[in-house]
Amino acid sequence: MAHKKPHLPEKICLACQRPFTWRKKWERDWQHVKYCSVRCKKQGAKPTLNTNNELPTKMTPSCACGLLYVQQSKY
Repeated sequence: MAHKKPHLPEKICLACQRPFTWRKKWERDWQHVKYCSVRCKKQGAKPTLNTNNELPTKMTPSCACGLLYVQQSKY
């Protein structure tokens, strides 16, 4: 027996990186849904690796003069 609803929209969960499909309870705010479950929502989004398989870095001000230095992410 084939699946009855093959054309439901999908998204990728920001926490577990797995695909999840539209559910009736998300009907009104599907555009705002980011996580597939409450567990993933509590866990939050994981940082993704860049093309060199390194954690992303961010530029932060080091002093009042405005010079920037690179700070490695804690994740």
